[in-house]
Amino acid sequence: METLLFWGGSAAIVAAVGWMILCGGRDLGLWRLPARPDTPAPAGALGRREALAWAAGALACQWAVVLAAYCLVHGGPAGFWAGLWQRFTTAGDSPHYLFLAENGYPRTGGQSNLLVFYPLYPLLVRLLGMACGGRYALCGMALSQVCFAGAAVLFRALAGRRLPAGGARCAAAALLLYPFSFFAFGVYTEGLFLLLSIGCLYALDRQSWGAAGLAGLLAALCRTQGLALFFAAAFAVWQAPRPRRCGGWAALLGAPAGYGLYLSLNWAVQGEFFRYLDHQSAAPWYQTARWFGANLVQQYGMALDYPGLARFIYLPQLVLYFVGLAALGYLFWRGTAPAAAVYALAYFGMSYLSSWLISGGRYLFGCLGLYLALGSVRRPWVRGLLLAAEGGFLLLYAVYYMQGQAIM
Repeated sequence: METLLFWGGSAAIVAAVGWMILCGGRDLGLWRLPARPDTPAPAGALGRREALAWAAGALACQWAVVLAAYCLVHGGPAGFWAGLWQRFTTAGDSPHYLFLAENGYPRTGGQSNLLVFYPLYPLLVRLLGMACGGRYALCGMALSQVCFAGAAVLFRALAGRRLPAGGARCAAAALLLYPFSFFAFGVYTEGLFLLLSIGCLYALDRQSWGAAGLAGLLAALCRTQGLALFFAAAFAVWQAPRPRRCGGWAALLGAPAGYGLYLSLNWAVQGEFFRYLDHQSAAPWYQTARWFGANLVQQYGMALDYPGLARFIYLPQLVLYFVGLAALGYLFWRGTAPAAAVYALAYFGMSYLSSWLISGGRYLFGCLGLYLALGSVRRPWVRGLLLAAEGGFLLLYAVYYMQGQAIM
């Protein structure tokens, strides 16, 4: 099985990159390929009323799923607020973000390794918490949910520029129903990163290079995968008509500039530009960059060694690897949103290059091409079945999370 995973996973990522080059060259007019299926006219601009509905729907979906999961675990809503607070402010990485919001980055000592966490989210939590009398955890949750609501609206607007109305709504619904989307509910970077990365892609689609560069810079100050926006910017600028490329340098420089600022923070706090890599490779993260096939073999071995964690961590990551690559391959073939597809594959690759991966399910929440691929499916009943499956898995993993299982 290890040999199959290594070579199968290696072949899958190589094939995906090759397919991206073929389809990307087609979209850039470099060569011809067999005609792709026709796509109906896109939905167009998003109205204010529908935008408000998507924002409210995103929040309602999250609260409904979390409440339903809590009631299924505990037999009713009694104690919901205490349980909600405990799971979404004290579990996983939430305490680390709250520590940074309250205290900043330590130069030395046992918590100096928190330099691995990027600064934008804890900085915003700090500013909001100071304005709200030190209620950092409450502000962290509120920030995440407001950002997720905004991300839902922006993603529906982005999908509407590329897909017909039914497909655009389906893609946005797929974002809300992703099986690990409940992480945008608590003190995590997911909501903020989604808002910034979608904002960058939306600006690139409109050829608003300055706005795209600013969003890319902020996204790269939020998570490592923000660097993947550089590849989307490069494709979008190259694809634009020559007169419209003026100013494209602003979009290209955004994400690298954000990463450069993070490296400068490393130097200012602990004297080395890449100090965070040392912390990442040590306990408790053990994160280094390693080939995809080797990482899949390791995850399979961890599933065998820790069967109690397999269905929460390792099996979802293994399944999502192959399902995700297939979905992105379909998106490239359809040519629905080529810049977003390039970003999604770069994001996917950056996520699965990590050894000792224990948060793959959560990381793939930001792989926006998965939702555009689902919205590109031509038959409404197939889209409906896929959304129903997503919703079922979302409730299942929310139940696991509210049980206190090790979903990270």
